[in-house]
Amino acid sequence: MKKSIQKIIVLCLLPVLAFAFLLAGCGNGDNNENTQKYTVTVINGTGGGEFESGASCTVTATVPSGQIFVEWTADGATVSTQNPYTFTVTANITLTAVCRDTGGTAVTEGTPVSLEKSVGGNPIGGFGVGDNSYDQSWDTDDELWQIGDKEGVLTYGGDPSVLVVEENGAETAYLYVGHDVSQGGDYQMPEWVCYSSTDLLTWTAESIIMDINDVPWARKLSDGTTELSAWAAQVIEYKGYYWFLFCSWSNQTGVTADELGSQCIGVAVAEDPAGPFTCFSEPLVYSTWTNNADDSSITVDKIPGWNDIDPTGLVTDANEDGAEEFYISWGNSNSFLAQVEMVEVSASDTYRAEGFDVALEIVDQSATTDSENPVVIDRTSADPVYGGDTKNADSSNAADWDIMRLNCYSNNPIGNTFTEAPYLYERNGMYYIFYACGWREALAYSVSDTLWEVTWDYGNLLMDATATSNTNHPAVFDFGGSTYMIYHNGSLPYGSGYRRVACIAELEFDTDGYIQYVVETSTGLTGVTSKIADSNGTPISHINYKNPQLDPSSSLLYPLELDMLLWAETDLDDLDDMLWELEEAKYVPNGENGAHYVSIQSYNKAGLYICYDVASGKVILTQDSEDPASDAGKADKINMTFKTLVGENGEGVQFQCAADPDFYLASVNGRLVVTDGATIAQRTFRVQTETANRSGVYERNEGQVLASV
Repeated sequence: MKKSIQKIIVLCLLPVLAFAFLLAGCGNGDNNENTQKYTVTVINGTGGGEFESGASCTVTATVPSGQIFVEWTADGATVSTQNPYTFTVTANITLTAVCRDTGGTAVTEGTPVSLEKSVGGNPIGGFGVGDNSYDQSWDTDDELWQIGDKEGVLTYGGDPSVLVVEENGAETAYLYVGHDVSQGGDYQMPEWVCYSSTDLLTWTAESIIMDINDVPWARKLSDGTTELSAWAAQVIEYKGYYWFLFCSWSNQTGVTADELGSQCIGVAVAEDPAGPFTCFSEPLVYSTWTNNADDSSITVDKIPGWNDIDPTGLVTDANEDGAEEFYISWGNSNSFLAQVEMVEVSASDTYRAEGFDVALEIVDQSATTDSENPVVIDRTSADPVYGGDTKNADSSNAADWDIMRLNCYSNNPIGNTFTEAPYLYERNGMYYIFYACGWREALAYSVSDTLWEVTWDYGNLLMDATATSNTNHPAVFDFGGSTYMIYHNGSLPYGSGYRRVACIAELEFDTDGYIQYVVETSTGLTGVTSKIADSNGTPISHINYKNPQLDPSSSLLYPLELDMLLWAETDLDDLDDMLWELEEAKYVPNGENGAHYVSIQSYNKAGLYICYDVASGKVILTQDSEDPASDAGKADKINMTFKTLVGENGEGVQFQCAADPDFYLASVNGRLVVTDGATIAQRTFRVQTETANRSGVYERNEGQVLASV
């Protein structure tokens, strides 16, 4: 009986089972995948467990008292800065909630909070405040030179150059700049200043190495004072002496005081890289020697239509005769090259530096047959022979040229012609000439496998025009096994193309000698960057734009003032646009804790800050461009300062305007605004600070090789 019943049950179930199999066969075949389960493990939070693939999971950090949530990480990488965090489960994952101490106080909305701030970075000199101050006793004679508040006097300086000296196996980098003291739209430079560093991270002001009044041939004005023209310079070590190449205005024959005059290349000498330097009684290179007299408006014989400025020097490796050779280059609009040599001079020579029995002179190429014993020009006879790139050449024979006019931008596909500021450099048997090009000035480079060569092959654009200066000036050098470039911009408060400061970046070469494009950065070698996202995770980013190179036709005139936008990361043309450097506040109200205030500088538009423009009520990205001692300058500092308060639900941070505590930065409809009406969620942001600095070196035009290789 039991068997019969069993048979009946089986027979009854057969149709059901068949139908079930039929349904299974009609499925999409993904049933096994859809039912795959994964484990979400949560450390320092809740919400973990087992989830089917594709399911939504929400995890919530457990934030201890006295701490604030920072981010979720998985395998050491940041996953999200949102708390709670909702995501789709597609694999096993372990999420760790990272929190940060706020000093042990209870974390509630509106509580002041200290953000991690970037220390160091760019610029690498130019100012001193508190413990970072240097002795400026030599800089206190004239109120004109004391620009800025007296608590931290700003000492601007442009046209940088670098000399690396090795002693007892240790390297010291010496940085030289011309001291900018202008308060208007002109160059006023009374002296040259030297800084030093043993690690490129910290710099010490050494001294004034030479004053313009120490230049015997410098141009005198009608009131008897010397033209403040301590322009670009470089120090070169050669045969036991340090040679200081520089340029200044001069009074040449036929030019009266307060007329145009001309610019010459000078030389001074010292036995120490930090000076003091003693100037020679005459220029090393007179401007008349480049022999451009084709401008009919110039009445004085052979005063050049271009300027003889911005000297650079290079001592090459030993030649085939075993002797080193010393070459100099200079120029504006046109670039020139000459060989120089150290010679002995007597006390009766008119061309000399007091206290020294040696001098530098231009090599007479046509008279030199022995490279170990070159013949120098005779200053009492005719001018040196000038030739090269055809214009006004005195000779077509390169063997006779004492001064060569270069074409250092041949094969240039984008028209970046030479403007000024050449800088010679040698690497792996290849010669580089770096220079400013276009206007406003970008930086580029050209190469040659021979130094004494008219035509150099264009390498590539190296750096765009800066955000704060119309000029730039490269200095390239090796230190500690790496190669670096120092350049200038106007990123200090009240900075401009006439009040400049030195900045640094590392250069990276590929195997063919090609140099990667360099981004102007606020962080340099030591600073760190941060990302600032709203409560939805959308990062703050400035409008993507290229620094203006046309002047004044560009609509982006200095100081730049741009409305701020919020962008989704995936929409950004340049991810660097959403990087910021959190700095010590430019302004702290009396009695307040400075740790609770911050100023926010753009990473890739150095010198430009997030600012509450009180007049328009907008958030703009702009420069701290007013005289710090003026009412406008003080207002700039206040408007670029924000008090940092804990955000919604004790998480994130609010940025309260120091200019008006009723107003906050807020994210409203995809735009960063200042308002007194936003919700706390709209004015809550999360800051993620990178632990490592960004070098400012990026791949551009990948695969390009140098034409001469």
